Amino acid sequence: MPRDFRSIKEDSLKRWDPSFLRFRYYKRRTGYPDTPFMSSHPRTLEPAILASIARNLRISKSIQLAGFVILLYDHALTFDDEVERIWKHRLSGASLLFLLNRYISPLRSIVATTAFHHPQWTGTACSNFVQFLGASSVSVSSLCGLLMILRVYALYHRSNTLLVLLLSIWVAQLVTSVVGISTAGALQLPPGPMFVGCILTATSKWLAVNWAGPLILDGAIFFLTLWRTREYLRSSDKIPLLQILVRDGTLYFLVIFLVNLSNAFLYFFAPNNLKSAASSLTVMLTSAMVSRLVLNLRSAPAAGVKLVNSATLSRPNTSIVFSTMATIAIGNMGEEVETSKGSKPASNRDSVHLEP
Repeated sequence: MPRDFRSIKEDSLKRWDPSFLRFRYYKRRTGYPDTPFMSSHPRTLEPAILASIARNLRISKSIQLAGFVILLYDHALTFDDEVERIWKHRLSGASLLFLLNRYISPLRSIVATTAFHHPQWTGTACSNFVQFLGASSVSVSSLCGLLMILRVYALYHRSNTLLVLLLSIWVAQLVTSVVGISTAGALQLPPGPMFVGCILTATSKWLAVNWAGPLILDGAIFFLTLWRTREYLRSSDKIPLLQILVRDGTLYFLVIFLVNLSNAFLYFFAPNNLKSAASSLTVMLTSAMVSRLVLNLRSAPAAGVKLVNSATLSRPNTSIVFSTMATIAIGNMGEEVETSKGSKPASNRDSVHLEP
């Protein structure tokens, strides 16, 4: 079957024009439009292509730097709460997860910011680093996922069925993310002082699961939180602790879901050198949101919430609807709930009300 003129022309260019090969390589790696060269020099690219590469590189660096600044600013704002609500109390498993998430993310971001701007991070060093960058992203996302699962587990009165379901989704997300990150590579940039940066990018379609996977878990957690919110909205009593659970569960989980959705959107619709532009921002925002979820919940006892036996409640309807819910949530976060003098042991308390 005879081939069309375009195929014959491309074969000719591939055979005789090295600059065409170079352009096709950058087009495949960066996703730029198929435009002809204005220069016949085999080692030069068209200025418009170079300008496009430089522009997208600057966008990626700006997004990463913005996320880093937000993360550090959030740490500064909430450090006092962290000292009061975490360090001054007995550490639990959930507290340990919180601290890992709290400090792995900024340490990872410091290294990533350096690699984005340091001219020596090239070649083998860059290839090895992007694997570390991907692995650390998966680690932080997994820690955040566990903390969110703990929260929903508390909201549903330690439902083992729900826990198994969410953990199954979490394990599937972890496995697919590891597979996806293992196929990622370093973004190939033209030589020159303007093109500096060691940046993770997609080299196969498997990386899509790294962005699409968290959407399933985040979506499930968001839906389950909204479902549990119905009981709160139907209640005539508005308990501060439950207000925190509802407010954070709807607002923060929505933010986490949207930033992961933006990652998936960029992967499917953006040029290759912008597919991972928001990945670092997503990791840092998710880390900051989950940290605030824990700190806000741990701050609830200081706001006047008290746990007592349900028989002593003046508003029994509220205690029935939310029986043990807040106790489990706070206990899972390792919080020692403040009680009045002479109150019963924690094991006998199963409901929440306000101090008079």
